[in-house]
Amino acid sequence: MQVPDDIRRLLEEYLTLSESEENQRRLRCWEPEVVARDQWHGRPRLGSFREEGAAPIQVTIQYPFYKSVFGPFSLAEVHQDPVAYLRFNLRRMIWVFRQVQDDIPLDRVMFVYVCSPFEPSFFGVPVHWSPDHDPLIDQKPRPPVQSGDDLEKLPPIDFYRSGMMPVALRIYEGVKEMVGEHLTVTFPEWLRSPFGVALYVRGYSDMLVDLVGNPEFSHAVMARIVQERQAWFEARARYLGQPVPPASIFNDEVDVSVISPRHYRNVILPHEQELSRYHKRISYWHSCGNIGPLARDITTLPGLEMLDVSGWTDPEQVLSTIDASNLRIERRFKPIDDLQDASPEWIAQRVRGTLRLCRQHNVSAVTLRVSGIQHWENPEADIAKVNQWIGIARRVVEDETKS
Repeated sequence: MQVPDDIRRLLEEYLTLSESEENQRRLRCWEPEVVARDQWHGRPRLGSFREEGAAPIQVTIQYPFYKSVFGPFSLAEVHQDPVAYLRFNLRRMIWVFRQVQDDIPLDRVMFVYVCSPFEPSFFGVPVHWSPDHDPLIDQKPRPPVQSGDDLEKLPPIDFYRSGMMPVALRIYEGVKEMVGEHLTVTFPEWLRSPFGVALYVRGYSDMLVDLVGNPEFSHAVMARIVQERQAWFEARARYLGQPVPPASIFNDEVDVSVISPRHYRNVILPHEQELSRYHKRISYWHSCGNIGPLARDITTLPGLEMLDVSGWTDPEQVLSTIDASNLRIERRFKPIDDLQDASPEWIAQRVRGTLRLCRQHNVSAVTLRVSGIQHWENPEADIAKVNQWIGIARRVVEDETKS
């Protein structure tokens, strides 16, 4: 594949910035990890908060924001064409590195990620493409599993043909050819949890009803998804000539406003435990929902290394019920309440409260994060507000380290 001139220039700029003193500073904040996630979730060094008071900062911006920065382009094309994919992500990462004053580095990795419909699409769940936003799960058609017979008739996942796999393979192979030896290109990983996939394979409301009225069928659906996931990772390992990586479990649907702690513990957790045994360790467990009453159970997962504590979760409820002495905590704040609409006093109070809770509960390592940033005024004003949040958070970290 011939590399377009503008991509050559972007790649050269990216590589130059990656060697900069500022980027070397950012890299030192984290333990290296190569993963295929679109949003960079750094692993703070174990012991770095407890021993040094370090709390690196991350802010991530949603893709539609960049339509106000770069001018007209199609996100449907970005997510399906390797040239558009590489061009957009190089532009995006360079722009963010220059504009956003957090601790996210430019590593020598180009991830390939094809968004949240990826895993449900393997089971026949259709995908809705749009020029203006990331691809979405199309929930209008009838979910593929309505009964036990439907579950038995589901065809095994074909690594090369099922769902969005042709798109993933096309982007991976095209990007790898264009970047050559300059960057490590990561093939997509199966990130969504068994429960998260089951909600769309079985149907959202039907799966929730099954948790209460027919838990045996819920187990059967998730067991089939786990089986297919493991077979998919074996095929991925053969394709890449690499071992099966540690797991990431993205679990936005695990939220106590949706499910009870009892249903998580009895029906969902056993399948996540099966994943943790298969992958040997879980590098990151994530939910945007409220997981406070579930935290004790979540941290029983063998090999769990980093736990996301979202802005909708009470961190004190989490930290008072778990042992975080050998765990990384990703503390996320709300993008609107804690950043966009927040006063400097509120920002400082929220960050300071987090750090003091972490110290009180002997947290080994913590990172401070805001994600989900959308366009709300104009790029200059929006980024100024983002950098205000970062500056206040950094000053609070420094003050708390000295105290």
